[in-house]
Amino acid sequence: MKKPVVLMLIILLTFTATAFAQSDIAAVLIVDSTPVEVQRVNTIEWLSVNVEAIVGVGDQIRTGSGGTATITFFADGVQTGLEPETLYRIDEFNGDDSMFNLSVSVLAGQTRQRIDRALEGGSSYDVNVPGVSLVARGTDFRVRVEENGRSSLLVAEGTVDATASLTSSVPPLFGLRSAPDGTLSDVVAATTFAELDAAIDGCPATVTTTDDVRLNVRLGPDTAFERVGTVAAEDIAIIKGVAGNTDWYRIDFRGGFGWVLSSTATIDNACAGLRRFSTDVGPEDTSLYEFMGDPLDMDSASPASATEEPAG
Repeated sequence: MKKPVVLMLIILLTFTATAFAQSDIAAVLIVDSTPVEVQRVNTIEWLSVNVEAIVGVGDQIRTGSGGTATITFFADGVQTGLEPETLYRIDEFNGDDSMFNLSVSVLAGQTRQRIDRALEGGSSYDVNVPGVSLVARGTDFRVRVEENGRSSLLVAEGTVDATASLTSSVPPLFGLRSAPDGTLSDVVAATTFAELDAAIDGCPATVTTTDDVRLNVRLGPDTAFERVGTVAAEDIAIIKGVAGNTDWYRIDFRGGFGWVLSSTATIDNACAGLRRFSTDVGPEDTSLYEFMGDPLDMDSASPASATEEPAG
């Protein structure tokens, strides 16, 4: 199994805190609902916590099914909420009341990070999860780590810069997902993880045409864009986005993406939300296509057997 790349969220933040020397208590763990357990540094036993506990560097905290907890590092500073079935570790702390370095790891599950006060000065807060390196300048964001090592980020306030081979900036009310190998998704509008997954993975859909007519596939949501092939309606099972409030839909095509016009597309009601593109998006990158050459030669259908359906 390939070892996951480490994802790091580096939050540049400042705030006023009481004196906090390296030898002092790292954080207070408050149990919101059980079960919650703590494994102390250099031990193997898991200890149940029912109300409250002090946690420090090297300690791991895990929540069971239905268990939730809040970790507070400073009275007016950093809070982390742990959702059910989450595994979390405090990796490092050093500094004092005016500047500090704090590093934690989200090993599984979901957390919400909140920075209640950001003042002048400088401190660092690293959140490590499988995936990619992020630099966050924000006060409210969520992290999810799945069993397969895939990680996701949702930003409510502030901005997060995600860096792998390229850098993507994630603004408020947007999200991003990373594969275990560090591959980044597009930055998409989302406020929940369900919306994030739907925007990236697409939505199940049904498309129909009359008389077995195939749909033209174009490089953008307009007939002015180049036609790169055709597709049978029944072969469209997933739609990857829509252009504004039009009937132009983005689909997987030849290893890349293409656009079809159809007034009959029906999106599965269970989908959390189809990704919406601006109407001036395009053209798609044809370098991703598996077959190149004369675009009309890529399909056996002739231009006479394909169409754009009239919208509405």
